[in-house]
Amino acid sequence: MKGYLYSQDGAYAFPLGPKVTTIGRENCDISITSPHVDNQHALIEYDDEQRCFVLKDLNSSTGTYVHECRVQNAAVRLADGDFLRFGFNGLPLEFHIEQKQQQQQHQQQQQHQQQETMMPSIYPRQAASNSLHMITQTIPSRRSSNSITNYQQQIDTSNCVRDSIVRPNAWTVTGISNSGRTIINGSFSGELDLQNQDNSEITNRVCQLEKEVKGRDTEIRDLTERLRSLEPLSSTFKSEVQTLRAELDKVKREKQSASGLISSLQRDLHSKESNLAKLTREIDGLKIDGRDKDLRLQSLQSKFNLLRDRSRTEDDRHNKEKELKIKSAEQQVNELNENINRLKSQLLDAEKQLLRVNLNEQKLKQECEHTRGQLAAIQRSEATIKADLADAQRKHNQLCANIWRCFAADDDNDEYDEDQHNIIEQIEQLRQQLNESRNELEHHRETYSSSNEQQKTSFEKLIDIFTNAMQEQTTERILLHARQQMIEFEEADAESFVGMFRQTGINALNCHVKLISELNKLVPKQNDQEHDLSTNDILALIRRQYEEFEREKQNLSFEQTSRERTLRSELEQITNEKDTIWQQRFNEECNRLREKTAQLQREYDEQSSSLSDRLEEAETQNRDYLQKLNILETESREKIDELTTKLEEYQLQLTENNERQNQLTNINERQKEELIQLEKERDATIEDLNRQVEAYKDQVRQFSITIIQLEKSLGDEQEKRIKLQVDLDNLNKNDQGRLSTSSSSPPPVAMETVVPVLTAPVADLSQELFAYKSRVQEQEQIIISLRRDLAGMTARLSDVQGELSEKQKQALEKSELTIREQTKELNDTRLKLSKLSDIVDKQSTQIESLQSDLSKSKILVDQYQLLVDQRQADIDRLAKSLQEKDLIVEQVERTNHDEGRITHELVSIGAQCKGERHEQTIGRQREALNELRARIKSLEQLRPVNPSYEKVLQQVVLLKRELAELRARQALPNDMPDLRTTPAPISAHQQSQRQSTTTATTTMRQSPSTTIHSDSINEAQKVVEERAAHAETMNSLQSCDELHNAFTRKLMNLLDIDDDGLANVAPLATLPATDRYVALQQRQRTNEILMQKVEMIRERLTRKEELLRDYEKDLGKLRQAEILLREKDILLQDLETDKRTKDDEAFYLRNTLKETQDNLNQEKRVNSSVKLGRNIDQSQSNELIRRSGGSTATLHHHCPPDTTSKVQTIKRDLNQKVSRKNYEIKTLKQELNEALDTISEQSHKVKLLELQSKT
Repeated sequence: MKGYLYSQDGAYAFPLGPKVTTIGRENCDISITSPHVDNQHALIEYDDEQRCFVLKDLNSSTGTYVHECRVQNAAVRLADGDFLRFGFNGLPLEFHIEQKQQQQQHQQQQQHQQQETMMPSIYPRQAASNSLHMITQTIPSRRSSNSITNYQQQIDTSNCVRDSIVRPNAWTVTGISNSGRTIINGSFSGELDLQNQDNSEITNRVCQLEKEVKGRDTEIRDLTERLRSLEPLSSTFKSEVQTLRAELDKVKREKQSASGLISSLQRDLHSKESNLAKLTREIDGLKIDGRDKDLRLQSLQSKFNLLRDRSRTEDDRHNKEKELKIKSAEQQVNELNENINRLKSQLLDAEKQLLRVNLNEQKLKQECEHTRGQLAAIQRSEATIKADLADAQRKHNQLCANIWRCFAADDDNDEYDEDQHNIIEQIEQLRQQLNESRNELEHHRETYSSSNEQQKTSFEKLIDIFTNAMQEQTTERILLHARQQMIEFEEADAESFVGMFRQTGINALNCHVKLISELNKLVPKQNDQEHDLSTNDILALIRRQYEEFEREKQNLSFEQTSRERTLRSELEQITNEKDTIWQQRFNEECNRLREKTAQLQREYDEQSSSLSDRLEEAETQNRDYLQKLNILETESREKIDELTTKLEEYQLQLTENNERQNQLTNINERQKEELIQLEKERDATIEDLNRQVEAYKDQVRQFSITIIQLEKSLGDEQEKRIKLQVDLDNLNKNDQGRLSTSSSSPPPVAMETVVPVLTAPVADLSQELFAYKSRVQEQEQIIISLRRDLAGMTARLSDVQGELSEKQKQALEKSELTIREQTKELNDTRLKLSKLSDIVDKQSTQIESLQSDLSKSKILVDQYQLLVDQRQADIDRLAKSLQEKDLIVEQVERTNHDEGRITHELVSIGAQCKGERHEQTIGRQREALNELRARIKSLEQLRPVNPSYEKVLQQVVLLKRELAELRARQALPNDMPDLRTTPAPISAHQQSQRQSTTTATTTMRQSPSTTIHSDSINEAQKVVEERAAHAETMNSLQSCDELHNAFTRKLMNLLDIDDDGLANVAPLATLPATDRYVALQQRQRTNEILMQKVEMIRERLTRKEELLRDYEKDLGKLRQAEILLREKDILLQDLETDKRTKDDEAFYLRNTLKETQDNLNQEKRVNSSVKLGRNIDQSQSNELIRRSGGSTATLHHHCPPDTTSKVQTIKRDLNQKVSRKNYEIKTLKQELNEALDTISEQSHKVKLLELQSKT
């Protein structure tokens, strides 16, 4: 009977041993490299009595699973088709048996008997505390089989899940699943890979779990209903708890005794495990030998690679040398081309200069022709002049003849006329003029002829000089000599034609001299050649050089093509030869390696078979000890199960208590809802009260309107009364003896300066604000500097990353990605927490604001109620005052009606008794009345619409005082003019009151006395002082209001508060008492808002100061990190220098080794020649002959150099270098990881600080 563990795909099979197969992570027959599998996890043993395989779990930490049923520290019989898993989410393996039909029938007969006597039912159990120790030594797995081949594959599985089938023959089962990845090594050939399973199994498992969850929810509900029905008693509950605790103590003691027995058994197991470890060490030795052989094979492969690399490097070197040669030839060709192009450009310049010379010659010829034309024109003018002279002589002769004729006729007459005398004088004058003209003509003719001859001679000389200079065989010397002759030619003037011709010739010669000098420069001069050459010779030389350069160019191009062809052919030959040599060597060494591998495999198989036999014997001994352990564990499990049942009962009682707590929470929620309803009702009542207050306000407005109308009617009646009183005053003044009415002026009011009360706190607050702003700016600058430092560190890290290898960069990128993902998750969670905290804070602030609003609304309601009560009292009082005024008005009307008659009588009396100054007094009184009327109108315009009760009382007091003043002034005598000046401007109410009190003054005037005059003066002075003091207090109040308003506005501007309601505050001096209270509250509110804003700013500043301190700490850490990086850079430099020195030492050692190897090779050759019977003298003589040049027909033996020793030394050096580099890379990785950790922590802190600063 043979057992196999097949993979789920059926692609791989793991054969089981004839007796015992161990399964674990290390040093087992089937090794599973997974963190969820223990070093020695389980055993699969074949039972001869029952003729079946039994799976035993060796008290593993994660357990083994049979059909998704957990087995831990127990044994289970395996049947054909069972699915096994080792550890959490391990690889599912299917168990199959290969046996004969007779064995199958016999097994079916014995199954019923063994099921009755074998194993008890399944109970869930916790993992035992005293598990086996972990073996840290990592040793590959092994397996021996003759009929089945070894497999070596890696198996990756993820979340392998199967349908849960609970078998009845399992000892213990616990359903635990976990996601993980496992790798199984089954057989000696290595690790296996399995493909990923389909997602259908995962979905099925999820559906099953959901069903289980629903079923458990229903069970929980049933249990809760049962618990509610039960009512546990406290006393019985405590007694049961105490009894259960005593039982638990007993069980623990028994468990300790059992654990002691188990520990003794485990010691025995450890002794046997040590024996197994020895065997495994022997196996490890064999494996190490195999690894050494693998390493040798790898070394040979590396030798081949090195030889290939060397050949490639040589080929590359030859190719590079050829490329350099080709490039040098190309550079020479390019230089020649450049020289040719340069000569071509010089020829073109010479041709251009020749063209210019020809143009100058043509210009000179044109100028000569022009001068010739001018000479012809001059000759023509001379001919015309000669003809004119002939005509003049002819006319002169005719005149002379006519004159003689006249004289001949006059002689006959003998008479002398004056006309004739005048004619004679004119003739004489004409003769003189003719003589002068003749003389001048002769002089001009002589000078012109002489000048013409000179010009001709000079032209001829210049033309001869120019023609001699401009010959074909001209040289630079000839041209310079001609130019010097033309310059020294002094006969020609600059303005004449000859001078012009001379200048043009000099210019032409200069151009020709320049051209010839440049041509001489182009031509290379020889030692034998003369200094100057002619133009034809120069051009001929240039053409010859051009032809020579073209010939050289063709020759170079031909040579280049021929060299390229030869080089290509040589390269092809060399490559073919090297390919053939390397192919031969490669085939020979491959054959050697194959033979060596075959020998190693044979030796390995023999050793493994011997070791497997030893292991089977050791495993049989372990089984006996395991059976004893299982018996003890079953007894302990039964006791633990009883205790678990009792614990479940206590848990049910606890769930009942939890349900009661839930009921209490529901009651609390209901109470909260009732409180919310009460708050809503309270809000409704507050709104009703606000409505009532608005209604009261409307009523107060209506009452105020009625009061204003009554005041207007009173004012009209007072004006009527004043008019009557004025008439009466006039009459009384006439009766008293026409006294003067001038009034004394009050002393000037001394205005006192108002001391600014609030200037000091305003200045202090402004200074604090500026200080805070400066601190904020400094902190921002520090933050900017910190960010710059962070940028520098990131740049430094990027430089360090640039120096790393590709693998290290990939690892760093992976770590950075993981860090970024973790930081993103952390940021998301932090944002969520911050949002939740913000929501909680908002809700708390809303609750606080609502509570504050409630308290404020209560205060406002109380205030409104007080105001309503006050208004009602004011209304009652005003109604009473109106009734009293109505009575007074009726009495006044009666008195006016009675006094009307008296006035008529008095008017008639006053008309009769008009005195001397009566008209003056009437005029003054009229003027005073007009002035008073104008002041009354201005005051009425300035008067407020709704005067308050306090203002009315103040006005009444003022009227009383003014009445007293008027009385005092009227009582003053005429001897005090200083006190009888016009009073200060008075309000309309004061003037009306003053006019209403004139009736009383009449009575006082009728009985004057000295005592009354003194009292009235004192009262007037007191009134003036009181008014001055009142004015000073009002001014101080206004100045305080202005300072307060300015202070608040400045603070609002500094704090960026845009609220017109806070800024627009009315002054207290002009407000009534009711409005003053509201204004004061408004000012208090503004002060509170400003203080809150200032406190917020102060808190922010404190937070930012803390942030700055943290930043400074982080800066210190960063600087320390920079210092560490510098130190590490210095260490790296030191290591590089050490490495260089070591490399130099290794180089010298290699050279010495090469020399020693050469000596050894020579000695070997000598020994081989001695053995073969050859003479060293003959070889030396042959070598001498060869050196001397003689030819010998004998063949020489050339031994191939022994390259194995060289390759080994090179390989060792390379291995040492690789190990050193790996060590350096590991250290650098560790340092980089530390630096990244520090940077991530610092970036995390910075982000937190930024979030705090934003909040």
